[in-house]
Formats: sequence, C-alpha cells, structure tokens
Amino acid sequence: MRRIYKSLAMGAAAALVVPVTIVLVFAIQARVRLPELHPWHRLTLTSEFRAGHADTPKTFEEYLRLEGRLFAELRTRVLDDPASADRYALGRFNPTSTPARLALDTPYNRSYELVPDTVRGAVLLVHGLSDSPYAMRALAELFRDQGFYVLALRLPGHGTIPSGLVHARWEDWYAAVELAAKHAARRAGPGNPFYAGGFSTGAALMTLYALRAQGDPTLPSPTRLILLSPAIGISKAAVLTKILSGLSFIPYFEKSNWIDVLPEYDPYKYNSFPVNAGRQIHELTRELDRTLTAKSDAGQLSEMPRILAFQSLVDATITAHEIINGLLTRLPAPGNELVVFDINRSEALKDLIEPSRVAEYEHLREAPALPFRLTLISNREPTSQEIAAFTREAGTRDVTETELPLRWPRGVLSLGHVALPFRVDDPVYGLEPILVGRLEHPLGSLTVRGEAGTLVVPLGDLARLRSNPFFSVIEDRIVAAIEADRRR
Repeated sequence: MRRIYKSLAMGAAAALVVPVTIVLVFAIQARVRLPELHPWHRLTLTSEFRAGHADTPKTFEEYLRLEGRLFAELRTRVLDDPASADRYALGRFNPTSTPARLALDTPYNRSYELVPDTVRGAVLLVHGLSDSPYAMRALAELFRDQGFYVLALRLPGHGTIPSGLVHARWEDWYAAVELAAKHAARRAGPGNPFYAGGFSTGAALMTLYALRAQGDPTLPSPTRLILLSPAIGISKAAVLTKILSGLSFIPYFEKSNWIDVLPEYDPYKYNSFPVNAGRQIHELTRELDRTLTAKSDAGQLSEMPRILAFQSLVDATITAHEIINGLLTRLPAPGNELVVFDINRSEALKDLIEPSRVAEYEHLREAPALPFRLTLISNREPTSQEIAAFTREAGTRDVTETELPLRWPRGVLSLGHVALPFRVDDPVYGLEPILVGRLEHPLGSLTVRGEAGTLVVPLGDLARLRSNPFFSVIEDRIVAAIEADRRR
C-alpha cells in the first residue's frame, strides 16, 4: 500500500508540475517578448455590459443607452486624457489620427441599425472576435437593399479598447445576442422572416442561439442562419488558455494576460489579443458542441433553421471539415448549404502551394454523398484564372459546373478567415478600395516590402488578404435564399 500511495503521490506531483511549468514559462516569455503595455491594455471601462448583474439591461433599448455611456467613458478616460492617449501618428487612440476619427466619428464600432423604406423582414448580424460591427457592413447593406430591417450588434468588450476582452465572458456576448434577437424579430413585422447571421465567433453565437430557441417560446426562432467562417470548432491547444494567464495577477507578470501586444492602427479591429479572448471562444465552442449533442440525443434538431454557410478552404482559425462534421452532418432537416472558397489552383502556382491544402480540396471533392448542398468555388481549369462553381446537391455525388464572371486577382493565392465578409472595394480592408471623403485609411491595399524584422508588425500580417474578390457569390446566394424563402 505504501508503494501505491507513493506512486499516486508522484503521479499527482507530476500532473501539477507540468501545468505550473507551462504557466511560468509563458509568463517569463511574455514579459521578455512583448512590448510595454499601454493604458488601453490596462484600463477597465466600467460602463461595459455584464450579464447576470442586478443592473444588467433587460431590453435592447437599455443596452444602447449603456453603450452610449460606454463610448462617452472611452473618450473621457482614453482619448481626452493626455496621460492615456496614444502619441503614435496612426494610433487608434490618438485623438487627432485618422483611425481615431473613423473609430469614434462613424457608427461602425457601435451597434447600428439600417431601416429600408418598406420592411419585409429583419436580420440580426453579429461580428467576430476582436472585430466590430463594421465587419457586418457589406451584409447589412445587402439585407437593407432586400427590404430587411438590419441590426448589427456590438458584442461586449469590442469596439472600444483591447482590455475589454481581458474581462469579457462568452455569457456576456450571448446575453447581448438574446436582447438583440428579441428586438430585431419585433421589427420584422407580422408574417415576415427573421434571419440571423454571424461571422466567426458571431456565427457560433447565432448557432447556439438558434439551438436554444428551439422549444423556448421566449426566444424568437430565426427563419434562416447565414454563417461566414463559423467558429464551430477551434484548435484543441486552445484549452491551454485556461491556465496561461495564471500569474497575471502579479504586476511583474501582467503581460501574461496577452498573447499579442501590437500597435493599434486598425479603426475597427483590435491588433492586440488577450489570453482571455482565446479562452472565451474555446468555452463557447464547447458549450455549442454540448448543446448540439444534447439536442441531437433528444431528437430536437429537426426544427433548426436552414443554414447557408460560407468558408475559405484555407483558414488559420477553423476548417471546412469542422463545419461539416461539427454541425452540418448532424442536422437532419434538408435545405442546408456550404459554400467553400478554394485556393488559386493555377498551374503556375501548384508547386508553391502547401501540399495539405491540395489534400483538403481532394477530401472534399471525393467525400461521399452529404445531407446538404456543397459548392466549391475554384478555378475552371488549372491553366485558367477564371472561376466556376462546382455544386453537389444533397444526397448525390454528381457535380454541376456553373461559370462565374469572376477571376483571381493578380497575386492572390487564396482567401482566408478574415477576408470573407468584406467587399473588394471596401474603403478600409478592400484590395481595390473606393475611397470617398477625407478619412482615408486603406489597410487592405497596402503593399509593404522589406527585410523581415523591420516592422513591429509581422510582414505576413500586412500581406494577409483582408477582402473577398468573390463576395458577389455570397451576395447571389443570400438573395437566392431570400427569394426561395419568400416563395415557401
């Protein structure tokens, strides 16, 4: 027995030593590797939405009033305070900079509404992690032009300062989604559809909401879900975010709250990324999986709204297989579709493409008959830059090819996670921006060349495609879905 107890004690000690070592190494590396923190990494804005408190807003109107106080606090405590404001000429928190004027003087970091002359439905749109409602701008305008009242929600912790994500919880995000969904559904009007759409984390939240709305009469159920780069599952390594910032309460190791600390020059997205943000999306996706499993076991997935999902084959955050296996193949009802944007398969580029990307495409193309419609957007021929849609209807492996009036832009190898929701002419993120007015900040069309290590921002970050040259595919699919639903 003594030997058994000794073995158990040694095992327990080893189990404790490993996570402690990981936390300590991460804390030391963060202290050495990361630059100095700024006020926007440390401050806590007290007017931010928190779920479950006695004074938590109970309606979306109350949420908007709180949001107004939040942005007033942001201006007072950061931009109007010389001790807190940024001195970097392009800093988002420099009150004289173009990014600051875009961030504060346009509506896109806040929740906003678009109202058509005649309302024929309503849609709630939710952005992704570290983003803002600006990410939903192109979709919002599309739905508005189709006669939909549009509500683009700002998730708590977003649109203000990066430290907002140090304290945010996914439960805060979800509580805000419920308030916004009830508000948007009321604006749809009698007999009109209520859609819900999201990008990345926003897509995961909207999927969770749709699941919970089944059988809950207090939650209006969406007619359809529109999902872009949906964060249905993320890397298993994300579980480490539960412990990485374990020493951040010690001032000496405060940087261990952060994975990245970068200059904040983007008016609508944080560049710095806290450990807690990764922890929250990990916990959200686990809750989504648990809910899907419970609903499936109870036979309650047949009433899920139809899903139209869009995904880049190359995605540094999630993969098409996670959407297929984690969501779409688990839904028994017909009418779902996944549209996957392939890499550029030009013959001239094939030897430069990482082999696993080719394998991912072949795996999708050779997949057995699926219970949903699958469309691949890819080169018509290996010798051509022109694009076609290759579609397999649900339950069959037969492929139908449809020519598209599109081609790969020069120098573009693939789309990616962040590119999908933005038009190619977006004034901030577009590859070919249309610049209107004096506030010009075209990040998506920057051409930066130089030696590695020259900039504090990795050159690869500036080379990442930020807009979708095939956004018209998304537009056409959504319009077709709206028309099909109206005929039902």
